[in-house]
Amino acid sequence: MGEYEENLIIETKYLEQTLAVVKNKLEEKQDQIAEKKEKLLASRRDMYENTSHSSNDFDKLSEMVQHLNSLEVQTYDYEATVKLIEKCMKQLKSPYFARIDFIEDGTDKKNVYIGVGSLTDDKTYNTYVYDWRAPISSIFYRYELGEVSYLAPCGTVKGEVTLKRQYEIKNGKLQYFFDSSVNVMDDMLKKALSGNASSKMKIIVETIQREQDIIIRDIENDVVIVQGVSGSGKTSVALHRVAFLMYQGLTEKLERNNIILISPNLLFGQYISNVLPELGEENIATLTFEDIFATIFDGKYDLISRNSLLEEIITSGNSKKKYLLKSSLEFKLSKTFLTIFERFLRHFERRMIEFSDIHFNGESVADRHLLKADLLNRQKRIIPLEKRLNQIETRIMNRLQELRKDRLKKLEKFVSEQTAHPLDAKAFARMLVAKQSAALRKTIYKFTKIDYLSVYKILFKDKALFYRLSKGIDLPPDMEQILDQTNKNLSADKLRYEDAILLMCLKIKMNGSSTFTDIKQVVVDEAQDYYPMHFEILKILFPNAKYTIVGDINQTIEKRADLSIYDHIKSILNKQKTTTVFMSKSFRSSFEINTFSAKFIDSNIAIESIDRHGSAPEIVRKSSKDELDDALIRDIRQCQDSGYSSIAIICKSLKQAKELYSRINCRITVELINEDTDGSMAEVLIIPVHMAKGLEFDAVLVYSTDEKNYMNADDKRLMYIACTRALHKLSLYYTGNISKFL
Repeated sequence: MGEYEENLIIETKYLEQTLAVVKNKLEEKQDQIAEKKEKLLASRRDMYENTSHSSNDFDKLSEMVQHLNSLEVQTYDYEATVKLIEKCMKQLKSPYFARIDFIEDGTDKKNVYIGVGSLTDDKTYNTYVYDWRAPISSIFYRYELGEVSYLAPCGTVKGEVTLKRQYEIKNGKLQYFFDSSVNVMDDMLKKALSGNASSKMKIIVETIQREQDIIIRDIENDVVIVQGVSGSGKTSVALHRVAFLMYQGLTEKLERNNIILISPNLLFGQYISNVLPELGEENIATLTFEDIFATIFDGKYDLISRNSLLEEIITSGNSKKKYLLKSSLEFKLSKTFLTIFERFLRHFERRMIEFSDIHFNGESVADRHLLKADLLNRQKRIIPLEKRLNQIETRIMNRLQELRKDRLKKLEKFVSEQTAHPLDAKAFARMLVAKQSAALRKTIYKFTKIDYLSVYKILFKDKALFYRLSKGIDLPPDMEQILDQTNKNLSADKLRYEDAILLMCLKIKMNGSSTFTDIKQVVVDEAQDYYPMHFEILKILFPNAKYTIVGDINQTIEKRADLSIYDHIKSILNKQKTTTVFMSKSFRSSFEINTFSAKFIDSNIAIESIDRHGSAPEIVRKSSKDELDDALIRDIRQCQDSGYSSIAIICKSLKQAKELYSRINCRITVELINEDTDGSMAEVLIIPVHMAKGLEFDAVLVYSTDEKNYMNADDKRLMYIACTRALHKLSLYYTGNISKFL
């Protein structure tokens, strides 16, 4: 018997022992769940039948509260048991994926099996499987055989690794295992990457690379910035980092409601929604800036989304309109404009609030000069402006309330002496006082209530004020056009995206924000798509949070970006400890696709390809649009016959995608992806390139790559984004003359 066969017997026996522990745990929990469910239903019936259903029955309210508290505990216990059952069901299929043999200095050898979740025998307390996030598991990701160390709660633990082994276990059966003294994960990684993509992002715990693990386990830095090339796994790493932080949160009180992910759009949020549940954690809130705007303003305003803005820019060609759209967006959300914005806020506070003298019942209630002095009191200015105005309003209203009683008595006496109906004197006097109070409230509200949109409009409408506030600042050459266009836009029914961002910034700077006080960790994906104003908003909304920020400067759409954007982010967030990590290896695409795509980028950032080969990208020319459609449909069917489960036709714009969809949807089953798509994607889809960012597909067919469609620097970056979505197959189609970039 060979060494492999001997080890196979040992490993098979250990797997059987492990599965036996899982089965015992599962049976125990399944026995408990039926009983817990029955008790929970009984408690609910008891509360309904034996407690009052009227909020006016105060005697029984305390009894109802006791029932609710008990129900809450029972519900939590029931849900926790359900999660344990789900965990056991997953572990029955594959309880672990790796093993290391570790000898801690001065102790015996320890066999450490690593899985998605931990497994301990409740009777013997033996640990059969360690969670991939456990401190000791970091050895597997960071070291080869030999001397190692890891950071444990008790301090640094040193020792030696004598074995690294990886397993393929399916449906509780050991398929195979292999050892390596070089890099245990290379073969497993290639195998994982050679598989087909799905409509949801997959977990990568079996193939996490050393540099990825360092990012995932970083608990020292307040801001972790990751510049990762396309396909480097930066989003997946960010989500695994979230899972790790939640694991750490068992001791640091970090739960799902303490973490938020800023996502570029709804589709992307749905695409990544499977990762945390697969890792055994509950999903965190995923928000776009449009979602945050709707929350801040309670849905008061409609806005043109960023996707709609990008569509407008992309379809504008090389026109003056496109240049103005980009120039306005870049300037109004820039660090330069942030300076003008701060000056405007100070100007509004000092010069634009028109206080009034308030008199009532022959007394001076408030003097406008004293009110202004109180507002600008240096000690109070740490309080947001609107809150200071609210304090002034409350103080005035309280004083008026005191004076109303005396005023009411005087009026009652006056009315009773003058009117022929003395019995109506009280009612008539109350009516007079109410009218006087309403008029005074209206006067007071003029200087204590802020109409944010009206205030925002002033900044652009009063050009003399704008230029005075921007003194000493370099303005764009088309500043006058930007002002005129903004004034025109602000008279429309919907707010444009950049104006919505600025309006949101105006409100939270004037009023502060208590909406997201529980947030301790913020993950920002596609960081290159945002501007300084976005990060200023995040800084105000999440003042006590730490950040994980991932992006790729090569994947911008409407602007050029370089590494300086990360310096701006650090400067704005202004945290004590920050780090920037570079991920230069692309795992998504084959070597041939990566090499082909690299010619569409201008930055000096090197891109390394993993040693996984496939067919070279194909460029297809047809003489007419009909022939192009025929070729697309033929190739889609060939992709399906080849076993590809996700196929994307990527168009430059949504407009183009809609036109193509209308022509071919009656000939082949295909789904059009637009802003309203909720994430349940079909096998074959048509998608605009700006919505494909962050997604991946087995086969990518890039539509209409002719010289008119892809002609300028912006188009070149779109070409890069489109091509780097492909895992295994990339084809580009055109009629007429080919794009100069090809």
